[in-house]
Amino acid sequence: MKSSLPLLCPLSLLSFCVAILVTLAISSVVAPTVAAAVYKTVDKQGNIIYTDTPPAATAATAVNKVTLPPINPVSSPTDPAPAAALSPESSDVDPVTAFTGYSFIALASPVDGTLMHFNESNLLAQLALTPGLEADHLVQFYVDGSAYGSAIPSLTLSISGLERGSHRISARVLSSRGAVLAIAAPVTVHVQRHFKRN
Repeated sequence: MKSSLPLLCPLSLLSFCVAILVTLAISSVVAPTVAAAVYKTVDKQGNIIYTDTPPAATAATAVNKVTLPPINPVSSPTDPAPAAALSPESSDVDPVTAFTGYSFIALASPVDGTLMHFNESNLLAQLALTPGLEADHLVQFYVDGSAYGSAIPSLTLSISGLERGSHRISARVLSSRGAVLAIAAPVTVHVQRHFKRN
């Protein structure tokens, strides 16, 4: 009669190998979550040795269990948000610059000391401004310290109805909320009445 041992041995060996592989797989998953103990030993020569297994009492002169600090978890960096795509038109447009104020303001017309005849119907007031007037700013013209009409989005205004005598013409640049941004120095205009000689 033939022995069945040769048939059983390969099967037993296979079962043993499967058991080993399952044990290793489980330990590789579970082991990282369990903190292993670390031991510090000093041998007879004074050398310091760190190990995860407790050494034999005869192999070392001193054995201390070392408590390690907690592990700092490191999260993976997140991908930055994608930049907004620029439209084809936006690449050709200059970036908007912040308004930093007016560097120059003066009345270009009339010139200080201008002589005007009484029968002249209108006086053209024109403001010189650097940089140019912002889109949301207004110009308020003044005659003798009083506002002449409403503030306008223009650097030019026609003034009419000036009586005989001297008049001060000035102007201010205002924000859309009415704040004074720049003031032009006043100029003087002299209006003379037309005299008829006999």
